[in-house]
Amino acid sequence: MTIQTDNFDQYLSSVLNTLDTDAIYDAMMDAFTNILHVDGLLLCTNQQARNIYHVTRTYGDIAYRKKYCVFDRSVLNELRNRTLVHVDSNEFTLIKALLTPQKRAWLEIENISYMYVIKYNQAVIGFLCIADHTHRSLNEIEIKYLHKICQYVPNALRNANIFQKSYRTSLTDDLTSLYNRKHAFECIEAACLAMAPKTLMLFDIDDFKLYNELYGAKEGDNLIQHCAQALLQESSDGDICFRFGADEFMIMRNGTNVEDAKAFANRVIHRIIHSSTNSTVWNVTVTCGFSTFPVISSDAASLLHNTEQAVYYGKLDGKGNICHYQSGMEARSQNPDLKVAYDKVAPTIYALTAAIDAKDTYTFIHSMNVSKYAVILAEELGMNQNEIEIVRDAGLLHDIGKISIPERILQKTSRLTDEEYEIMKTHVENSTKMIRYLPDMDYVIPAVVGHHERYDGKGYPRGLAGKDIPYMARILTIADCFDAMTARRPYKQPMSVSYAISELEKNSGTQFDPELVPVFVKLIYEGKISV
Repeated sequence: MTIQTDNFDQYLSSVLNTLDTDAIYDAMMDAFTNILHVDGLLLCTNQQARNIYHVTRTYGDIAYRKKYCVFDRSVLNELRNRTLVHVDSNEFTLIKALLTPQKRAWLEIENISYMYVIKYNQAVIGFLCIADHTHRSLNEIEIKYLHKICQYVPNALRNANIFQKSYRTSLTDDLTSLYNRKHAFECIEAACLAMAPKTLMLFDIDDFKLYNELYGAKEGDNLIQHCAQALLQESSDGDICFRFGADEFMIMRNGTNVEDAKAFANRVIHRIIHSSTNSTVWNVTVTCGFSTFPVISSDAASLLHNTEQAVYYGKLDGKGNICHYQSGMEARSQNPDLKVAYDKVAPTIYALTAAIDAKDTYTFIHSMNVSKYAVILAEELGMNQNEIEIVRDAGLLHDIGKISIPERILQKTSRLTDEEYEIMKTHVENSTKMIRYLPDMDYVIPAVVGHHERYDGKGYPRGLAGKDIPYMARILTIADCFDAMTARRPYKQPMSVSYAISELEKNSGTQFDPELVPVFVKLIYEGKISV
């Protein structure tokens, strides 16, 4: 029998240059079929279950049943002590005695003449069943290359498994084992590029932070895990589930059937509510928003944006709603009922700004200016009225946390010490904490919490960078810094508008969003923004 060594070298190259287990198995079977001219081959490998070996690859005329690949510990112990076993030899007699009658009959019917045991550190990781009706003995060359092939496989499979486990870990959330936010973006982009009709759904636990504070982080984690399980239990083949945020879960489903999506959302929310351990004290509610591609959303960015907007509109109508994003939904800003909702929070906003004014007049005037500049920029960017209203309110409230900063720091006329600066930085998170407990106002939090982030990732409090910084926060950052430069303070004279423009342009792409700076500067030159 002639062995083609060039094909064997190709096999080695294929195995050593891949971390894909399927590619390893394919190369392995190609090498086997090239070297062993027999009726059939059946490769079984261990799939992390102690005694279960699944059929990984087959060749030729050989039949198998899943139950025949389950071996007792006693059989595995005997196989562990051997490598290549001739089924008709005396040394296989003991193993045959340990097999069930069905397995013995299968060996005879399929003309299994050899079993090659594949091991790694004495652990049986798989075996090759060789079927040949002549029951001939393998020659020295066949055995030599069979040993060589199986010498490289265990290490290659181990490396591939380590890589795949690490890769899987990088894509999943530790607490829930769902895919993480990073992978969500990748999957959404891939699905839209493939033009696959999809429904993207986002589930948001209402008032989760307050729930955490009432019951503790451990109980909060339990609720998160219950939500993840509810999503998985209701999901179908083809659905992909993600933990998208601290209290947000996302699922991408096949198709664009709106009624089916609503029914699915109802089932998931029902499971979550009835699995909550504190439901008798705290009525857990979940808001769900969803959009479809390509029916409503035309690309990955709009699909994600519209899904998040659907959650936002759902929360505007109260907690625990299911909202389907539809074209023209932004026009709700003209709805008198929505205007009533904004009018309802207006007194609270002005009461808070008055409280700031009582402590620090500069902060009050600064907040008014930031709100004004930010609204002008938002209007120029073509944002809808709902979004403009959020920008307006966020501008007024972005420094509300300074109420908690000592006056000696707020009104200090000289440079802050490092310690004082760290205290001053806490105003961002303090603002968020205060707003969180205000009725119907948590919609401004993403803009408020991100207004001191930098485009290059060197800002605070979270060190976000680029497009990861909420869009409205990037708007506030420019308005905030422009007013800080051009306003008079107790410890400095106002800088000129031309100097402020040069600073904005100089720091475009590092501190500021490079796409927003030119628009803001244009508004200054046009006289729409003036000091």
